[in-house]
Amino acid sequence: MNCVLIQQQFVFAQKETNIWYFGNGAGLDFNSGAPVSISGGMVNTYEGCATICDSNGDILFYSDGITVWNKNHQVMPNGSGLTGDYSSTQSATIVEEPGSTGIYYLFTSMSTLNYSIVDMSLNGGLGDINVSKNVFLANSAEKICAVKHANGNDVWIIMHEPYTDGFNSFLLSSAGVNLVPVHSNAGMPDSGIVGQMKVSPLGDKIAVGHFRAGETVSFCDFDPATGIVSNGFPLATINSTQSYGVEFSPDGTRLYTTGENAWFSITQFDLTAGSPAAISASATIVGTTGGILPAGMQIGPDLKVYVTLNGSNFLAVINDPNALGVACNFQDNAVPLGAGMCQLGLPGYVASYFVSNLLPNAIFTSPNHICPGTCTDFTNLSVNGNTFIWNFPGANPAASTDFNPTGICYNSPGQFDVQLIATNANGSDTLLLHNYITVYPYPAPQGILQNGDTLFANQGAVSYQWYHDGLLIPGATEYFYVAPTGGNYNVVATDANGCEVEAVIFDVIAGLTPALSKGEGVVVFPNPVMEILSVVGYQLSGGSESISVYNMLGEKVMDVMPVPLADKNGWQADVSNLSSGVYWLDVIGNNSVSRISFMKQ
Repeated sequence: MNCVLIQQQFVFAQKETNIWYFGNGAGLDFNSGAPVSISGGMVNTYEGCATICDSNGDILFYSDGITVWNKNHQVMPNGSGLTGDYSSTQSATIVEEPGSTGIYYLFTSMSTLNYSIVDMSLNGGLGDINVSKNVFLANSAEKICAVKHANGNDVWIIMHEPYTDGFNSFLLSSAGVNLVPVHSNAGMPDSGIVGQMKVSPLGDKIAVGHFRAGETVSFCDFDPATGIVSNGFPLATINSTQSYGVEFSPDGTRLYTTGENAWFSITQFDLTAGSPAAISASATIVGTTGGILPAGMQIGPDLKVYVTLNGSNFLAVINDPNALGVACNFQDNAVPLGAGMCQLGLPGYVASYFVSNLLPNAIFTSPNHICPGTCTDFTNLSVNGNTFIWNFPGANPAASTDFNPTGICYNSPGQFDVQLIATNANGSDTLLLHNYITVYPYPAPQGILQNGDTLFANQGAVSYQWYHDGLLIPGATEYFYVAPTGGNYNVVATDANGCEVEAVIFDVIAGLTPALSKGEGVVVFPNPVMEILSVVGYQLSGGSESISVYNMLGEKVMDVMPVPLADKNGWQADVSNLSSGVYWLDVIGNNSVSRISFMKQ
């Protein structure tokens, strides 16, 4: 089996995260492709904040969790008095309502999780909070993150309960927020309530920073289809017993952490290392900050990871966060902020924004050794794809756009290619597997002959199973079967490849004595026959016999009107109307049944 991979160049398509306001008057504009310091923002906060842009990268509004400012840096008319806090790790997160245009949910977090709805059609298009303001959802730690549901439309808003190991996942859909969360327990209790919580862009992992002596980082699985958090375990950080900042690499293979216990470094964990112990043991210091406290972290629109340097006019950056170890290329004091100043926090976003900047990766699997005339199903394991085109040469159907195509049928033996093209807004990835599907040769044909009460299938199969009137006969697994009663019988024979073939015999009459058997001197000629078949050595009793011809499926194809031979030692039958193939004559008398096989040319 040969594999061909074709991957196209990607571009950055999502611009909703292109403007950042944070810290004390700090701001960055990513619209040129690299972060450029900007001023004018009204945020003056110690920790969490949020911004959101339109699809062109122009700011719509932003918040510190207490106040909401519009694009003109004015407080929205109903945009003050929200329930976040100047000193809440993740004070605010903005999520667009799925399927809407201009409706945004602003989630705020301190000791409770609340939401307010910003309607951009209000206040002359500058936006305002409508009547849904500070709607209570749950008691909360200072931790909140968001990621798309597995359906690609809805969004999970995930919060951590204070002082426990509990998580609540609220689903935001076009119908609004489901007020009944999915509750889970995993990882370590969050006794300190401070520290970032992040979900991976792929939506399959969650990391929780525990900023309290004796606690480090909880690392958990997340199911974007159900909202369940599970399989949590602690990660041991280096030179520290507590952690503040956490962030995943865009491809989800690395986790970065910062801490605050008289150390000033960035730690990377290799999430591909295997077991929990191996992941924890993979901890590697990938950079230091020269005595300035590193704190909050956030993936940028350019897929680099940015790190706050508390009290500094610079951000640090991890330039290649998908790379292992020091190859991730940590750079201290990398991004100047002009007159703006870092504190602990950076804007937080729906993590899925950053997976949408990645190319898709086409992957699939299926049962790929099958029998002729059977079907197979394909399982799509692709990453980051939005639409899919499948090609199945030699199959029916020959193409599909389903996520997981089912009922792809192959009627002829041979080897067949399969192609999957996964596409998103940034490009496509083609996986072509040559000779991926093997369809075994046809199994040897089967037939059933009757000799007395014994039914014989063709020998040579690996296994047999007999049926009577459609019902399985327990223990009837030889190539022959002695029929105790009349009726319809069929046998399913299985060959060495596991392929099955079936033969049927109808209207079996059991309990009769065979008048003919091999070696009794009966001659059938010519065999093969073209038109007239002669049977010598078998005398008819004067019309009391019923003579029929059956095919190898056990189907009656004709009744015979025999013509006696002149010497009365046999008879003839006209079979000229039969198609080419193997047949048998079924002769049923008053107290006997005989079966004589022949071949028609």
